[in-house]
Parts: sequence; C-alpha cells; structure tokens
Amino acid sequence: MLKFLGLAMLAATPALAADTVIINARIHSMDGRGAAAAGGRVAQGLCIENGRITAIGSTAMARACIRPGTRVIDAQRRLVLPGLIDSHMHALSGSLADTGIDFAAADTPEKLAAALQALKAASPGSGPIQARGWQNHLFGPTGPTAAALDAVFGDRIVLIESVDGHSSWYSTAALKAGGITAATPDPVPGSSFWERDAAGHPTGTAREGADAAMARRLFAPTTAAYAAAFRRWLPRALESGLTGLFDAGMAAPDEASAYRLLAGLEAAGTLPLRYFSSTANRGEADDPVARLLQLKAQYGGRLLRPTAVKLFADGVPEGHTAFLLADYRDKADFRGVPMMTDAHLDARITAAERAGVPVHVHAIGGAAVRQVLDAVARARFAGLNGQRHAIAHMDLVDAADVPRFAKLNVVAQTSIQWATRDPSYDNIGRFVGTDVMEAAYPVKRLIASGAVQSFGTDWPAAAYLSTWKPLTQIEVAVTRRLPGRRDLPARNAAEALSVAQAVRALTFGSAYQLGVERELGSLEPGKRADLVMLDRDIFRVDPFTIAQARSLLTMVDGRVVWQAR
Repeated sequence: MLKFLGLAMLAATPALAADTVIINARIHSMDGRGAAAAGGRVAQGLCIENGRITAIGSTAMARACIRPGTRVIDAQRRLVLPGLIDSHMHALSGSLADTGIDFAAADTPEKLAAALQALKAASPGSGPIQARGWQNHLFGPTGPTAAALDAVFGDRIVLIESVDGHSSWYSTAALKAGGITAATPDPVPGSSFWERDAAGHPTGTAREGADAAMARRLFAPTTAAYAAAFRRWLPRALESGLTGLFDAGMAAPDEASAYRLLAGLEAAGTLPLRYFSSTANRGEADDPVARLLQLKAQYGGRLLRPTAVKLFADGVPEGHTAFLLADYRDKADFRGVPMMTDAHLDARITAAERAGVPVHVHAIGGAAVRQVLDAVARARFAGLNGQRHAIAHMDLVDAADVPRFAKLNVVAQTSIQWATRDPSYDNIGRFVGTDVMEAAYPVKRLIASGAVQSFGTDWPAAAYLSTWKPLTQIEVAVTRRLPGRRDLPARNAAEALSVAQAVRALTFGSAYQLGVERELGSLEPGKRADLVMLDRDIFRVDPFTIAQARSLLTMVDGRVVWQAR
C-alpha cells in the first residue's frame, strides 16, 4: 500500500511550497537529459502546486516543499513515470465493443465456433445481432461467408465486424434487409467493395465501409449506450497508466454526439483523463478542417481538446485494400488502390497548414506511406512548415522512406503491439510476402534517423492483439514477441527498443505529436503534473513481465484519478 502521510504540520512555510509532494520514489523524468538508457534524469522527489510540477530532485529537496496542508506521498522506492498517452485509439467505440462477446480472443476455429454459440445464447429473441472482432487469419482471402453465420443464427440479421475494423461479416438475412444483391454497385471498386462469387453475388464480407449506410440503418447504438460503456472502461484505462489519448475517429454513434458526450462529462467533472480528439474526412466535398476549427472554438477545454484531422490513405492488407509498392503475392498486377488522390491529399494538407492544425493519416502499405510523405514534401516546398503531421501505423515503410520522417517533421505513429509473429504474420505474409512482414515497423531505425516516434494501440482495431494497455506496447516494443511469450521467435529483433525508448514513445513522443510537449510528456518544473506510479520497476524487471504491471497511482493535473486499494 502507498503511504499517504497526510497533512504535514510545519512551523514555517518554505519559500518553495507545494500542495502535493512525492518522496522516496524512483522517478524517470523522460526529459531527454542523461543517458538514454536511464529515461532522462532519475530523481527521488517531486513537488506539485496547483496541478503543475514546481521542483524535481532528491527526497530532501521535496521535503523542503512541504507546508501546512501539503499531501505527502511516500512512494517507497516505486517507479514514477510521466503519464502515458496513447497516440491513436478509438476509446468510445472500443469501450462499446468491449462489452460483448470477445471475438478477438477467438483465434482458432474451435474458439470461433464457441464464440458464435455464446453470441447466440446471449442474444435471445429475433432482433438484429451485432458483435465485433473476428480474426482474419481464420478465413481465406475473400473473408467469411453469410452461409457460415446462417448455420448458427438461421434467418437472424447478424453483423460481426473484423478485429481490424476494416471488414464486416453479414448473414443472408442482413444482406436481404440491406438490399444487397448482385446489382449493388461497389462504392469504390478495389478499395471499398463487397466480396462476391463468380456470378457477382455478395458472399457476406464487406470491405472498407462498403456497408456503412446499411449498417447505420440496421444497427443504431444510442449515445447513452456509448456513455455507459465508456464510463465502465475509464477506471481500467487509468489503472493501465493512461492519462491521455488521441481518438482518431469520433463516433457515439456520430461525431457530433461524441463531442457532446465528452463535453458533458468534462463539465460534470467525470472525465478523468485528457481526451485529444479529431474530425474525420468524409470525402472530397467535406471540409473536416473547418469542422475541427469550429469544434476547437466550441469545446477546447482543459481535458477535451479537438486536435487533428483524420485522413485515410489506404486500408489493410487482409482485405487487399492496403496500397503497396509491389504487387500482392496472390493478386497479379494489383498493388491496391489509394483512398485519396494526390490532389485531394494536397488540398487537405494545405488547408490544415493554413488553419494551424495537423493531419493524422492512416497509411499501412509502403506506397500509401510514400504518398503521404510526398504530399507533405510538396507542402514544405511551398513554404508550409508550421504543422507536425503524423502518419499512423506505417506498418510497411520502405527503407528509402525512413529518413524522410525526420527531414519533413512527420511523426511516426505506430501500433507497436502488432510487431510480433502472431497468427496474422503468416496470414498477411501470404498477401504481401514474408520478407515484407519481417521488415515491418522499423521503429529503431526511425528513432536513430531523428524521427519522433509515438505509440498508440488503435484499440479496438488490431491485426491480431487487441488492447488499450500501454504497458503491453512497451513490452512488445522491447521483446518483439507477444506478451509473456519468450518461447516465440522475435520479429525482426534488430528493431527492438530499450525500455526507455519505448516509454519515451508513449510519453514525450505522443505529447509532441499532439503539440503539447511543453505541457506534458516529461516530468519537469512548469509542466502539468500528469504521472503514473507503477507496482514494479519496468526498467529492471524481466521484460517478459512488463505487460503485467499496473498503476498504483495515476495523477492528472496533480489530482489522483486512480489509486489501487
């Protein structure tokens, strides 16, 4: 148990006073000073006044900050880090998806069959059924079929979204209710489409939102359902060490409702962490930049902060919608289709630069990553240099493009928990090549080149491992294996990071991406007192146990928002 020493009573108030003091800690400041392996300066004491750090140093120094009424926390030599910030996730939709049957854990045919039966048992009556998380590696390249759902659910309307969030699985009754037939056109052939049989009939799998309008008609979760699920998830997020996150696609069930929900929570004092938010690009006729500016004026507060415009350059290799530099191994003369033309991408980046906001671009295939870098390079050449844009995920970065991130001041945002030899490794390898898969996620080379690297889970989306937990990301970044699985071969061990490098990607790296590195991301005087105290020193323990760590104390603005019993 942590020792809260309570209200200190001293005869005189020192010159440097604090309302909260931490003593006897092992504080890794992540301030960029000292040896890289140390994670910045290592201190023992910290003083906080009005939500900001006023001093960091020895325990004796921290004791000098104590005044009558100061809360003193004896850390008993436990590790203290800056608050961990997820640089890309979907917290509202993730918390709602997290309340049902866990299809993401059904990674074998037997587990999938059991999950389908569990979903059936949990869904009495005859109404529509919705779930999430089927694993792509359990099916062939054209995805699952309606007939497989019909065998379990009969004539029920059923929708199950894939674990990566880029494909959906429908029953025959759902296809009929949605009016999907052989005559239904694909929204964007090769990019957003229905998988079909030889006669052109949809087989049951939709790719990249081909079903978006139909899904909205058949399934309509309420804002109240999102709010209830989000409230249930928040304590778990705080226990994992999260003090902030960037939501890369707001919906509850739509963008406007999501902002009203979060603003209401902040106004009520029940939003315990920092929520950096976005607007999504809805096509060439849309203006997500103007919408973000309106939201910044309306909602920009202490915790809820509209931050960036979310764009999609491509999809995912599982659905053959990633935009590659070479042909798919199972589709001759096909490299995928970009989701944005160069002109559209240029227009969005130019508008964002002039408005003073960054873009955050999903790009997984090597050609998509290069397309975004080229677009930023054109903006830089035109004199637009004010914003630090981010390329999200950037799985299949070509070696020639690695040094361009630093040169163009583009943040490399990665869901590093995917960098393992999990079942998706061989599955996607059949599409893009095992050599390409092995070279994916070159995070160590990116950092060595001078790029700012941030980590974010993309929860609930995943190639295989779906998680929101930042310490899982740190372990995988260090081991390049699934959590706890020292028996597995490492995936490209040359790209493994030190613990300090991984922690920095989840602290300073995320803060830099979000434009708040002067407030957050390290423990330094003048910065916000967002921090986490862990139950183990992840710099010293067996790296295969890092993911098991949890927070004993989580602070946001010097306020305790989570404390272990």
